Amino acid sequence: MIKLVIFFTILYSIFIICVNGQFQNSVILDQTSNYNLQWIIFNDTITFQVSINKKAWIGLGWHSQGDDDTDPMANADYNIATFDDNGKGYVWDCYNDPATQPQNDTELKGAEDNIISFSGYQTDQYSIMMFTKKLSTGDVIGDRILVDGPVDFIWAHGEDNSFAYHGEGNAGRITVNLSTGTTKSGPDYVNWHASLMLVAFGLLMPFSIFSARFLKVFHWWWPLHYVFNGLASICALVGFIIAIVMLDGLDFSTLHSIFGIITLSLVLVSILFGALSHFLWKPTRVGTPIFPDMFHWFVGRCTFALSIAAIITGMVLHQVPNAVIIVFSGVIGLYFGVIIFIEVYKKVYPNHVDFTHGGATGYTQGIVNHD
Repeated sequence: MIKLVIFFTILYSIFIICVNGQFQNSVILDQTSNYNLQWIIFNDTITFQVSINKKAWIGLGWHSQGDDDTDPMANADYNIATFDDNGKGYVWDCYNDPATQPQNDTELKGAEDNIISFSGYQTDQYSIMMFTKKLSTGDVIGDRILVDGPVDFIWAHGEDNSFAYHGEGNAGRITVNLSTGTTKSGPDYVNWHASLMLVAFGLLMPFSIFSARFLKVFHWWWPLHYVFNGLASICALVGFIIAIVMLDGLDFSTLHSIFGIITLSLVLVSILFGALSHFLWKPTRVGTPIFPDMFHWFVGRCTFALSIAAIITGMVLHQVPNAVIIVFSGVIGLYFGVIIFIEVYKKVYPNHVDFTHGGATGYTQGIVNHD
């Protein structure tokens, strides 16, 4: 069944190319050789076509998002077309180790050839290759995930068909947005985006929620909650702006981006309800009103839950090591475990510590009873 779906996907892509006479997007990466990169995305697959105005081998590769290694070829997913004496091409699925030249994925332990289909041909003055792969092959050793957005590409071609060092001026590195077809050679701010979001939702927001839930016995719970929540919101907003700049606008192509957009929207709603709760509070009120207080609580908890989903899907998307994802998930699990423990403790020993809005007197009375 899977093979049948892949077959019809490729068939449809070929049909679209034939009918339109062109791919979805086309960019010239090198004027000298007229290195022309074209592509079309259909469902979870992408078909690339590369052509150059010379008789030589062709290479196209890309990095994981956020990979800011100064060595362009280090840890890159690389695809190389070589040609025989009759002009027939073969496309190889390769990986580039910093210490060696590109090698076939099949030579790496745990990696595999994930090119679904390929073709290539060559004349005395023209070389072309075309291949189809999944955007995410699942091969974390030999492949790098492609996204329908900015991708850090490396390109190269040889002086002739002998696969060897490409030579000066025959290679480059550039960011291409697979969604819009635009290019840029500026810095990649993925690491800044990830760091700000991790601080906002993995560090500051949990402290903010904890202070509002369990530290109301102290008069300083409110400024603590206010400061942590404010800093978390600022970090989240700056991180979101960085993402928009990198993606040239809002992006809904991945679960990570969808979770992120919803999370930031809820942050703004939570701030609004929190402000209303503060300014509408009266010392004479009896009980906690559903609006805006309970709305603020509910939206805040939903925001935190979705932010964790956004962080984890972002880690998976950018192929962060599994150990990091597991440790982060464990820390979040520990946080929830502490929350559950305190809630259960309050139910089992309600007179030991007074967690109501009774101030320091209530806390002192709880300690006296406990002793």
